[in-house]
Amino acid sequence: MLPDDAAGRLAEGVALLSASVEVLTGLAASGDLHDISATILARAERQVRALEHRLSAVRLSILPVVEDDGAWALDGSRSFPAWLARHDDVPRGVANRESRQARALRDDLPATLAAALAGTVGCDQVTAMVAACTTTARAAALATPVTGLPTRLDDAPVAPPPTGEEFLLAQAALHPISGFQRLVRHFAHVADPDADDRGYRGAVEREYLELSLTLGGYHVSGFLTEVHGAALRTALDAVAGAPAADDERTPTQRRAQALADLARLALDNGMVGTGAAVRPHLNVTVSWTELQRQLGVDGDARRAGRSSAATGPAGSARSAGAPRAPRAPRAPGAPGAPGGAGPDCRGWTESVDPGPVGGSTRDDDLSRLLALDRTPAVLEGSTGPLPATVLRAIACDSEITRIVFGPDGQVLNVGRAQRTITGQLRRAVIARDRHCTYPGCDQPPSRCDVHHAERHWAAHHGETSTANAALLCWHHHSLVDTTSITMRWRAPASGSTAGWEFTDRHGRRIEHRPWRSGEGRRT
Repeated sequence: MLPDDAAGRLAEGVALLSASVEVLTGLAASGDLHDISATILARAERQVRALEHRLSAVRLSILPVVEDDGAWALDGSRSFPAWLARHDDVPRGVANRESRQARALRDDLPATLAAALAGTVGCDQVTAMVAACTTTARAAALATPVTGLPTRLDDAPVAPPPTGEEFLLAQAALHPISGFQRLVRHFAHVADPDADDRGYRGAVEREYLELSLTLGGYHVSGFLTEVHGAALRTALDAVAGAPAADDERTPTQRRAQALADLARLALDNGMVGTGAAVRPHLNVTVSWTELQRQLGVDGDARRAGRSSAATGPAGSARSAGAPRAPRAPRAPGAPGAPGGAGPDCRGWTESVDPGPVGGSTRDDDLSRLLALDRTPAVLEGSTGPLPATVLRAIACDSEITRIVFGPDGQVLNVGRAQRTITGQLRRAVIARDRHCTYPGCDQPPSRCDVHHAERHWAAHHGETSTANAALLCWHHHSLVDTTSITMRWRAPASGSTAGWEFTDRHGRRIEHRPWRSGEGRRT
């Protein structure tokens, strides 16, 4: 029996919890877990994790009460997080984060706190919800009833509409954590899109990169915004590619080499020092409607004083006094459309519909969340919306290129000798080989040279044509040239496809040797 007073129940509960933990830690330390079936252990592991989440919610419930009492300041602590970091022996960053979470749960997310105490949501869902109420507008949206939900057709009593917070918590049981995080961030973006722009500007101001010469090398450290970091990571992944079967480097070692290769790409291909402006390539997923809307808003800002285009509900046109009806977008080069593909897309704004620019209510935003008719831009590898200003900047500094590949559009053979392979011939080699042709290597063309495969143009007076050209990455190009490896084109035969054959200096054929399943060595 627990005591009747709250303090007594707390002490008794902590004592019972401590006793239970002693039992479990004793089992783990004694090795007796090996005598229990894996099925029982898996169920116990899930239960222990659920208890950890609920206990974390209990601890977060305690923190605001201790902070409001103020007794923590008697030891001279400058702030409650500073006291918590010293009291619990945790890093200051952890104490700051937990203090913010505790206050947000108490002040703005009562339903989330109740769900965490009941065990229906875990720590990751709680963190996502706390991140969604960082501004007054977002906190108000979470507390506002959601309109536009489907209604029951029977005679059952109609329940009051859930708040934004309650609606999101109901989705936690329907989605994995990654999907739930995307939904919550989408909600926050719709409730206060300007907050994303403010956060991005703050991140830009925190950017830095240090490259310091130390003993034996350089030390690199820094911080990049999500956009710049994604651009760098995309470039590093493209340069590094997939490791070959005999590549024993760690991912961090391969990434360091990729950074050096990026520098070589820029220097060897005349991308620096000549006034060239080569833009990074990023993948941004965005609905066509949202892209039109953002480009239209951007165009309206540049065309100050001119009327903007907008649509009413379901795309209906609005009458005089309201913005005009939308016009179908026209691609560059189409009749009456901006001409040419290139970095400047300002002309697009003349033929796209920006959608509603202002005056929407919070209920409209929540309804739009349910309909998902305005999916925001998402950077590849990210879980959250791309700020509108960044989307417009990327769109206005991008190109649209149409490539048509056909038998009449490629030069498959060059009739005169050439020292280097350029233009259509290089594109033909890339179209055929697609990546490094060395067995087991799939480095992309951007990291490859076009190698004179069977006869070198200088040493053996070999012709420069697709019949004597093959893609080899920088590493394998050097390997082939320095270890007397020979190459021969293999015509398609029964049971095999066409391709390059590699033979070492001893006459042995070099083949891709896959990893043997369950072993740490190659076959």
